[in-house]
Amino acid sequence: MKFLRWHAVACFAAVLGVASPAVRSQTLEGESPPPAVDLTPRILFQVLAADLAMQRGEVRAAWSTYLTLARQTRDPRLARRATEVALGARAVSEATESARLWLELSPNSSNAAQILETLLLGSAKPESAESLVSARLARARQTGDLAEAYATLQRHLARSTDAAAAWRLIQRLSGADLAVPQARMVRGALAQAANEPSAARAEIAEALRLAPNDPQIAVPAARLLAIRPESRTQALAILDRTLSQDARNVDALDLKARLLVALGQERQALQIFARAIEIAPNEPSLLLAAAQLAQQLRLTTQARGYADAYLGLPETDRRERDQAMLLRARIAEDEGRSNEALDWLSRIPRGPLHLAALTRRATLLIRQGQIEQASALFQAEVAQTDDDRARLISAQASALREAGQQQRAFDLLEQGLKALPDRVDLLYDHGMAAERIDRVDVMEQSMRRVIALKPDHAHAHNALGYTLADRNQRLEEARALIARAVELSPDDGHILDSMGWVLYRLKDFRGALEWLRKAWALSPDTEIGAHLGEVLWVAGQRDEALDIWRIARSREPDNKTLAETLQRLGARL
Repeated sequence: MKFLRWHAVACFAAVLGVASPAVRSQTLEGESPPPAVDLTPRILFQVLAADLAMQRGEVRAAWSTYLTLARQTRDPRLARRATEVALGARAVSEATESARLWLELSPNSSNAAQILETLLLGSAKPESAESLVSARLARARQTGDLAEAYATLQRHLARSTDAAAAWRLIQRLSGADLAVPQARMVRGALAQAANEPSAARAEIAEALRLAPNDPQIAVPAARLLAIRPESRTQALAILDRTLSQDARNVDALDLKARLLVALGQERQALQIFARAIEIAPNEPSLLLAAAQLAQQLRLTTQARGYADAYLGLPETDRRERDQAMLLRARIAEDEGRSNEALDWLSRIPRGPLHLAALTRRATLLIRQGQIEQASALFQAEVAQTDDDRARLISAQASALREAGQQQRAFDLLEQGLKALPDRVDLLYDHGMAAERIDRVDVMEQSMRRVIALKPDHAHAHNALGYTLADRNQRLEEARALIARAVELSPDDGHILDSMGWVLYRLKDFRGALEWLRKAWALSPDTEIGAHLGEVLWVAGQRDEALDIWRIARSREPDNKTLAETLQRLGARL
C-alpha cells in the first residue's frame, strides 16, 4: 500500500510537471499560478487510476479522470494533462473541451490559447476561434510578427472542414493588414479553397504588387495559381521571373518542373529537376519525382540513377520508400530484367503498397508462364473480412489483365461475385473485364447493377456511356449517362474526355473539341491525346493534331489506342 501511495505521488508530480510535491506551486512559463492542491487519498487514487488506464491503453478513461480532477481542483496543469492525453489519441472534441478548461483556468497561457485556437480553426466552425485569433493578430501588430502570425494562421485554417467559413473569417480578421503581403497570400489561399477563383487571383496579384521581388511570396503565389489549369501559364511566368533573380532557388525550380509536367512538357521538366538536384542532391522529393518522370519517359538509365540515389538516402518516409522500390522494380522490368524486378517487389513490406507490389509480382510471374505460382501468392494472403477478399480478387484479376489473360480475369471475377454478390467494387471490375472480351451485354448488366446499388458512382455511368459511344451505339443514351458522370465528377479529365468523344460520334465537332481540350488540360493522358488529336485531324486542324499526338506518344510510346488511331487515319508522326 505504501508503494502505491508513493507511485501515485510520483504520477501526480509528473502530471504537474514538477520534481516533487514540495514544489507543486511551480508553473510553466506564462501559466497562471495554480491553486495549492492537497494530495488527499481520493485525489491520489484518481491520479493512479488515470495512470494505470493510460498504461492499459484506456485513453478515454484516463482523459475523463484528468478532466474531472481539473474541474474539481481548478488546477490548470491537470487540464493541460487532459488536453495532452486527448491530443495523443487524436480525440479532437475531447482535446477541445479540455483545452477550453485549461485556458479558463490559466487565461494568460499562450500554450493553452494556441492549442485551443488550432483545434477550433481546424473544426467545422472556425469562426469559434475568432476572438483568440483576433487577440493574437493584435499582439503580432505590436511586436511586428505579422508575417509569422499569418503563416501560422494559414496552416491552421487550411485544416478547416468548412472552407467558405474560413474565407469569411479571414476577411473579417485581416481588414487592418491589407498592406501586408503575407495577409494577402493567406486571403488568396483561403479564397482558392472556398472555390472563389476571381477573389483568389485578385489577392495573389495584390500580394505580388506589395512584394514584387520576394521569393517567399512569389513561389507560394505561383503554387496557388498552378492549381487551376487556366492560371498555370501565369504561374510559370512568376517562377521564371523569380529564377531570373535567383537561379538556385530550389523551391522555384521544383515547382516549375512539376508545373511543366502538368502542362505536358515532361522533357523540359526533367531538365529542371536535374538542375534542382545539382543544387540539392540529397533532397528526397526531388530525386523521387525525377525518377518517376524519367521512368515515364522511358529514360531508364536516368530513372535508375535517381531511384538508386533516393534509396541510398539514410532516412526517408516509409511509404515513399516503398513507392521508390515499386518504381525501381518497374525500371528493372523496362530494362528486361524480370528477376531483378521480382526481387525489388519482394522487399516491399506489408503496408499501403503491399497489395500493389503483390499484384505486380503476380503479373510478372504470369508473363513467365508461372500462373500457379502467381495464384499461390494470393492464396497465401490472409483475408479476414469480405473487404479483404474483394481486394484480393480484384488484385488477382488485375494481374491477369496486365499479363494479357483477359478471359481468366473475367472468369475469376465471375466466380468472386458468386461468393460476394452485389459487391460494387467487384461488379465494376467485372463489367470492365466483360468489355475487354467484347461481352458488352454482360458489361451493361454489371454497370446497371452498380448504378442501382450506388447511384452516385460516376465511373459506372461513364464506363457504360463511353462503351456505347465508342461502339457508336445508342448515342443519346450514352450522352445522358456521361452527362450524369460529369455532374457527379466535374473535374475528372477522363470523364470529360468521354463527353468529348460522344459529341464527336454525334458529329458535334465544336462541342467535342471544347470538352476534349478541357480533358487534356486536366489530365494529359495518352488516350485523351489520341481522341483530341483525332477530332482535330477530322476537323482539318492537322498540325495541332500532330503536335498533340507527338506529346502523347512521348509519354507512352506503346499505347495501343494511339497506335490504332494513327493507323486508321493514315497519320505519320
